[in-house]
Amino acid sequence: MSNSSPDITIVGAGITGAAAAYRLSQLGVRAEVYETSLIPGGRMARFELSGVVFDHGAQFFTTRSSEFQSLVGDAANDGAAQVWTHGFGDTPDGYERWRGVPDMTALADWLLRKSEATVHLGESVEDLRHIDTPGIILTAPIPVSLSLATTSGFKPPSNILDQLESVEYKRTVAVLLVLNQQPLAMPPMGGIQLIDDPCLAFITDNQAKGVSSIPALTIHLSNEASLDLWDQPDEIIVEFALKKVGAHIGDVDAGDHSVTRWRYAGPVDVIPEFSVVWNEQPTLVMAGEAFNGPKVEGAFNSGIDAANKVVECVS
Repeated sequence: MSNSSPDITIVGAGITGAAAAYRLSQLGVRAEVYETSLIPGGRMARFELSGVVFDHGAQFFTTRSSEFQSLVGDAANDGAAQVWTHGFGDTPDGYERWRGVPDMTALADWLLRKSEATVHLGESVEDLRHIDTPGIILTAPIPVSLSLATTSGFKPPSNILDQLESVEYKRTVAVLLVLNQQPLAMPPMGGIQLIDDPCLAFITDNQAKGVSSIPALTIHLSNEASLDLWDQPDEIIVEFALKKVGAHIGDVDAGDHSVTRWRYAGPVDVIPEFSVVWNEQPTLVMAGEAFNGPKVEGAFNSGIDAANKVVECVS
């Protein structure tokens, strides 16, 4: 490894990759992060349509451990996060739901800036053998990371491979609507979570949430409806969403629209370990939300664990 090479390479700048970079910096280790998208965040994602900004992936996150609460508090002090609501529906449960500021990408972006890692946005990694570092952390969804490792000649041993291949993911279709007027029956805070609805899972007015300057809906179909409509044309999906959302917030006057298909919206079952490690020269560590629960905090903890493991292995 040349003197100019970073110590550890991270593939993916979602919350797991950003957390890994942050932890590496605490350990005095330099990191270089590669992200296919032009913005960090992974499924904590921002989308722009006709000049309007949407949170179109994860809509909020919670803090359960004192460590994550403290970190999010630091992010809030820096203006990168704030409490969005204390619950949904007529009887909120009182627990804090946080959002990124100005949008959901902000927490990952804040972690990366704190880490002082070198971040390459819009750059994908096609072959791990071209990376000249002693350790690589893979943070994409398991099928994506596993494919990259295998085609690069770093197939995991059978016990790890069987574990990784057993993970299945839910799919979610997101419909984004630019509105011509404010929805009539939207809660003032701008979010409706639908637990048992067979068609819709979440409705957000991005203006009421504080993300957009004009009314703009993010509508997440339920996992069942997403699977049923996955291969349908966008126009069919938008028509379906408009019909179903009207039952909750009244008729909407929509202008421009877009459809996002999240193939890896969350694991059905999770791997109990925080991350898995194999190989030498380079050491490979795979991490992500499928390793410690399909939540933002779980993905964060997985990234922290991956950083700890890779440093221990290469030291």
